[in-house]
Amino acid sequence: MESLWLLILLFIFIILIFPMFLKLYFHFSPLKNSGLVIIKVWFIKISHYSFQLKTNSIIIRSKKERKQIEYQFSDPKLKFYEYFYMQLREKTKLKYLDIYSEIGTNDAFHSALLSSLVNIFYKIFGSYIKNIKFTTSVIINTKTIFNQPTFLISIFSKASITLFDIIFCFFISLFYEDGEFSYKKTIKR
Repeated sequence: MESLWLLILLFIFIILIFPMFLKLYFHFSPLKNSGLVIIKVWFIKISHYSFQLKTNSIIIRSKKERKQIEYQFSDPKLKFYEYFYMQLREKTKLKYLDIYSEIGTNDAFHSALLSSLVNIFYKIFGSYIKNIKFTTSVIINTKTIFNQPTFLISIFSKASITLFDIIFCFFISLFYEDGEFSYKKTIKR
């Protein structure tokens, strides 16, 4: 009976320590000011959200629950998510990054110029990512469309992170408020 408990404990330990492989698909159209985010862990779809940006807020629509939530950029929940994201970004190992874009105006000359400018920006961004995460494979594709106005950006990436790191980042983010940790405020009384 003890060996069963030890096997269960070993299984939980392995889940906490070994990395999970995440796939992120991000799609944004500045002309419509809306986009889509899909997150998968291994082959299981975790979340599927569409969003729309406004001047001082963001509207998030969930496909499963069929509801719409609007967050103001000054909302404390967004500050928590921002710090949680910063913590996760440090712990995540980025394996693969694919950036695809379709750019076009009705004029072929302006389409080529704009497409080249965006491609240069992507190359700079790709080299920045390679300097931060050395093992990342970066692929950049820019397609120029000459006869119709379009502007489309899609990003596909693969990353890995351990479950322990996610839990650790979550608890660190809970205690972080306004540039300092909240447990320090209780000690200073």
